[in-house]
Amino acid sequence: MHKTGEKGRLLPSPWGGPSGAGKGAGDDGGLLPPVGGTEGGACRGDAALKSATKQSFLWGILCLFMFSLAHWGIQTSDDAATLASAGALWDRHTLAIPEMEWLDERVNIGRHGRDGLLYSKYGLGQTVTVAVLYGIGKTLFPETEPFVWAGYPIVDSGAGAALAQFTNVFLGSLVVGFVVYEAGKRFGSDAATLAGMMLALASPLWLAVRGFGSEIGAALGILLAAMTARRAMRPESSVPLWLSVVGLGGAALFRPSALAFGIAWVVWLWHHPFRDWVKVGAVFAVVIAMLAGYNWIRYRDFLEFGYSDGGSGFSPQVAGLLGYLFAPGRSLLVFAPWAVLMIPYAVQAFRGRCEGSSGIVMGSIGFYIFHSMWCKWEGGFAYGPRLLIPVLPVVAFSVAHYFVEFPRLNILLFLPASLVQVAALAVDPTITIHTISGSGLTLQQRVWSITDNIVVQQLKATATPEHFVWLVLWVVMLFAWSGLSLSGGSVQTEQKSQGLNDVKTSEVCRRRS
Repeated sequence: MHKTGEKGRLLPSPWGGPSGAGKGAGDDGGLLPPVGGTEGGACRGDAALKSATKQSFLWGILCLFMFSLAHWGIQTSDDAATLASAGALWDRHTLAIPEMEWLDERVNIGRHGRDGLLYSKYGLGQTVTVAVLYGIGKTLFPETEPFVWAGYPIVDSGAGAALAQFTNVFLGSLVVGFVVYEAGKRFGSDAATLAGMMLALASPLWLAVRGFGSEIGAALGILLAAMTARRAMRPESSVPLWLSVVGLGGAALFRPSALAFGIAWVVWLWHHPFRDWVKVGAVFAVVIAMLAGYNWIRYRDFLEFGYSDGGSGFSPQVAGLLGYLFAPGRSLLVFAPWAVLMIPYAVQAFRGRCEGSSGIVMGSIGFYIFHSMWCKWEGGFAYGPRLLIPVLPVVAFSVAHYFVEFPRLNILLFLPASLVQVAALAVDPTITIHTISGSGLTLQQRVWSITDNIVVQQLKATATPEHFVWLVLWVVMLFAWSGLSLSGGSVQTEQKSQGLNDVKTSEVCRRRS
């Protein structure tokens, strides 16, 4: 089962003893073997796979319905610019949006190319995805009026724009469905259900799918990349590791900063022969070439991304590193406190020397550090740490087994995150942000102030009699989570017997003897 070098010796790996020790007879080279076991469990494994598939499909449909009910559509200048680019791509086969000059005069949405035309600064992935949905809507209902926003026509088809505005609803439902599938296949239906609820109801993902930003597309790409890499690391797998980079490349087309997760492949490739490094490197090169080509088409400059306002600058700083943890308006501890379960996950990964899990940990750390160094790490006028959303689905399925192991703790983790999300359902955070901006509060106050941050302002806006129904919804969610979490804990003994927590003796993760 161990890979060997040219002379037949085991290739050393700092992550897991001899090469291949981090890749076990389990599912995917991660910390734990899948539900169904590894010995004589083919039937149970097939049943678990079917159950996970069915459960993920149901969760996808549920989220499609739930996300659609709370949908926003086009709200910001970023949204309008992306829709205009998608419409231009479908209708005129160009990325230029000269009809949006009026908006660019008010707020930066891109730059002018060498042809003198305006081009959006936003990613190709979101533009193409929106263009496909826009084209479907326009084809189905060709005789509709243009879509007008802020008094100006944005695209030619109102029907196309109506469908395109649900882009993130579709993508977000896929993200939750895949997380439920991965968690269910590895840890069972209880862990999958709790992971789906954590991600869909108690994280900034819920807010992001209601809008039009590119974070959800990037999240889907990173998630698919991590899932494919896990498949590739199974000893009997025929899936090449380089294929997982395609998912990361897709994420980078939505948000180029998704490449920060790429450090995971250094861990995953560590014990692989040189030819595998070359293959993975070649795919990375293709991704970089596509990003450069997209820049060239727009600006005739391979390195120009269109952020003439300095939005793509980086600098060594501790503000972002600390802010994503402790700034009330952007803290993961407020908006997705369950993400702290990555700490024990990382401890187990490095102690057990698991290459699969160590790669996810390092990729997540790299993503976190990269975005904390961004000059605008706050994510502008956002509600929560929107720049970290793309990595949260990977975190959710990685720590899913903890949701079953520590039910009472996870009730406490679910409580604050679900509350701030329900508050965003009751009152549009964009309205709250504009309201407090007019009151003289600075961005730093909205992010760092204990008493005046955006979360406090949002809760104040929600705490009115007309929004009482939303408080009832939150209480129902909390009771549902508590019941599912505690009932999930009751089957923990059976899951332990299948190797869920047997890290020390698991063949997947073993120390070098």
